[in-house]
Amino acid sequence: MISVISEKENHIKNIINLAIKEDRLSHDITSRISLSKKFKCKVIVKSKGTGILYGIKVVKQIVKAIDKKIKIKIFKSDGSNLKNGTEVLSMNGKAQSILKCERIILNFLGHLSGVASETRKLVEKTKKYKTKICCTRKTLPGLRYLQKQAVKIGGGFNNRYNLEEEIFIKDNHHLDKLDFREKVVHVIKKNKENKIINVEVDNTNQLKKIIDLKINRILLDNFRPNFLRKALKIIPVSIETEASGNINPANILNYAKTGVGRISLGYITHSVKNFNFSIEF
Repeated sequence: MISVISEKENHIKNIINLAIKEDRLSHDITSRISLSKKFKCKVIVKSKGTGILYGIKVVKQIVKAIDKKIKIKIFKSDGSNLKNGTEVLSMNGKAQSILKCERIILNFLGHLSGVASETRKLVEKTKKYKTKICCTRKTLPGLRYLQKQAVKIGGGFNNRYNLEEEIFIKDNHHLDKLDFREKVVHVIKKNKENKIINVEVDNTNQLKKIIDLKINRILLDNFRPNFLRKALKIIPVSIETEASGNINPANILNYAKTGVGRISLGYITHSVKNFNFSIEF
């Protein structure tokens, strides 16, 4: 049986191979006609801002896949703090090969470090209130594993990775119009594998119907901070709490102050700003 780790490693290799294929590296016409095959150079990758680094292991795999003869030196490891001008790594080898690596490396490093950096900002902003900053399944197709790792590097937490990991009863699961409480009771009875059960509620009436049931977590969706604070008072301490919906850097402190256990945000994986790096020759 394939281990989870090797499965993730194979997935990363496939993503890298896709990036190589879509850039048509073997047909780099500009480098081929402007530079000699034998010409070599050295480049340094530097950060152009303040943040958290993530993606070094991916960079190593990219270089290995394109040209094993490129010599790469790593100056900063994943999770390192970056400042403007921080030297992250250097590459020495054939110029044609390095130019093939350039954009793919910057794309991965920029996006993943952007996720880690934004997560760290939110973690630091809310640390006084001890709420966990969590990502969701609102990830870019194919990049979920790497994005969720970037969130962890930034100090955040992962919600379920896929539909198999946990049971999450959302409003869409009530399409059959079965009574709200009856639906949750039904799912609890069918949970033969003892998976974590998370239930989404949209209002206090729904909440009151399930707080006596054997569930692990309640997600309070689109509750304003004042309503969230009131709702938290009636939830047993045995049930973990989570807030989600229209939460952003501007208002996240208002939610953290309520004492909610977790705050989940989709934007830290699907809309985060790219972290800027440069390659200097």
